Amino acid sequence: MDINQAKKIHIVGDQGIGISALAKILAARGARVSGSDVQTGGHRAENVPTDAELLIYSNAVPADNAERVRAGELGIPELSYPQALGEMVRGKKVIAVAGTNGKTTTTAMIGWVLEQAEFDPTVIVGSRVLAWDSNARAGKSEWVVIEADEYKRAFLNYDPDIAVITNIALDHLDYFENLTDIKKAFLQFTQKIKPGGVLVFNMDDGNASSVAGEFQGELIGFSANEDKFDLQAPGSFNQANAAAAVAVCRVLGISQEAIIKALREFSGTWRRFEKIGKLGKTEIISDYAHHPDAIRSALQAAAETYPGKKVLVVFQPHQHNRTKKLFSAFVEALRDSAAADMIIPEIFDVAGREAGPDQDISSKDLVKELKMCGKQVSYAGDLQDCEEQIRKMADNYDAIILMGAGDIYKVAENLTK
Repeated sequence: MDINQAKKIHIVGDQGIGISALAKILAARGARVSGSDVQTGGHRAENVPTDAELLIYSNAVPADNAERVRAGELGIPELSYPQALGEMVRGKKVIAVAGTNGKTTTTAMIGWVLEQAEFDPTVIVGSRVLAWDSNARAGKSEWVVIEADEYKRAFLNYDPDIAVITNIALDHLDYFENLTDIKKAFLQFTQKIKPGGVLVFNMDDGNASSVAGEFQGELIGFSANEDKFDLQAPGSFNQANAAAAVAVCRVLGISQEAIIKALREFSGTWRRFEKIGKLGKTEIISDYAHHPDAIRSALQAAAETYPGKKVLVVFQPHQHNRTKKLFSAFVEALRDSAAADMIIPEIFDVAGREAGPDQDISSKDLVKELKMCGKQVSYAGDLQDCEEQIRKMADNYDAIILMGAGDIYKVAENLTK
């Protein structure tokens, strides 16, 4: 079944940030889309409409899932989210943004500039773009901008005209063997670029540069050190994201003046150093950072935004495997922060990606190490405990940054109600 012809589609895991964007695009194109998720009632065989023409499932949903089993019994074709996205954009002009960090903001920036330049793109991004109040934009042109995730080599489902690599670092070690394996996957991604296509890469990142060096086609490097852009979002990492967007948009013939104007007006994405309100006089910032490099960047942005001010850092580690494999890198990123005071809630358990041998790590281990580094840090057993601690301490700080890819954002939202 061709995804672009299917009129009745069922999605398993429809609350996922990428797959929910795909659902919106399919619905905008006239498909009747049903769905289920563990967050909204769970997975049950009876959720699958008997007349569904296609079932799309999140990469986190295993083959023995009740709804996938039911689809098999009914003879309904199945596609994973990356396969479905690859099918949907086949034959289009595709800009695919990959990288360990920064791909969401870079995807959003490119989509925003193309919209302002009247390219009318379809955009699928891994967060809510504040200006659209959505993680998807359904355009009518042949241009599509997508966030291309490396986990389980999902990005090998796409054949881009322009590919972007923002950076490459150790991550997803529940799937990848090591950095060599990760770089191999990114090299495979570059080999998916269409003949005559372009690879845009970060010259400041050694791993991205070495992968780009093996690419046989047209290369365009970008650097955050060459120009400084007038952005609403702080931090050198956002300068790098903007430099990537500029490089892509110049390939498309958009004038530098138009690109710079659009970037100046770009209001950002959900939970990317997002100032969401105040608790009394204290600014509350919600950030998605869950990788050591992203934490380092977010805390650098906090230091630049609040020079000489007191900032409380709240970090919820995401996934036991990541915390265990990158433990020393997490300690170093937090240790090197200008902020002295921290709260570390217990690790967020990622459904479908947690293994028994990884359960012997706790946020208590991070707390112990950071105390030895001289930080004033406390442990929170759960989010309620975390929120109570923050409320008692908040008056002592100019800003509080709450970081993590789990459910820590709920605490940030509660604090600003």
